[in-house]
Amino acid sequence: MELITRNYWWPGVTKEVKQYVEGCDRCQELKNRTEMPVGKLRPDVVLERLWQHILVDFITKLLVSRGHDSILVVCNRFLKMSHFIVMTEKIIAEGLAKLFRDNVWKLHGLPESVILHRGPQFTVGLMKELNEMLEIETKLSIAFHPQTDR
Repeated sequence: MELITRNYWWPGVTKEVKQYVEGCDRCQELKNRTEMPVGKLRPDVVLERLWQHILVDFITKLLVSRGHDSILVVCNRFLKMSHFIVMTEKIIAEGLAKLFRDNVWKLHGLPESVILHRGPQFTVGLMKELNEMLEIETKLSIAFHPQTDR
């Protein structure tokens, strides 16, 4: 602006110069950025087989139909294949574990990772119930106490 207004002036000069600079590729490349750099990119996990990594979410607050008002959505991250399982919103961890066992595990086996958008207490309860149903011994560990690894 300083260089332009030394020799030229017209009504709206500031607005026009600003529009020109915003539309100029070279000006945008040379412009100083005020935000911090975002850091290095991290590659995604390479998925090797179906149902290895899954996402679990809920569709709730639906109209009641045949006693059900929610849907459990279990999505395979590899090909985005999904299971839609009817349920009630008031389901507890034990009931959810049974739905998972009967509709996902029996068809695809246990996944390596599960992303569940619920609180940690709900997730721990679900995994505890699922481990009991599948007769998997759960050993909880505390950091820096490797004696539970035996």
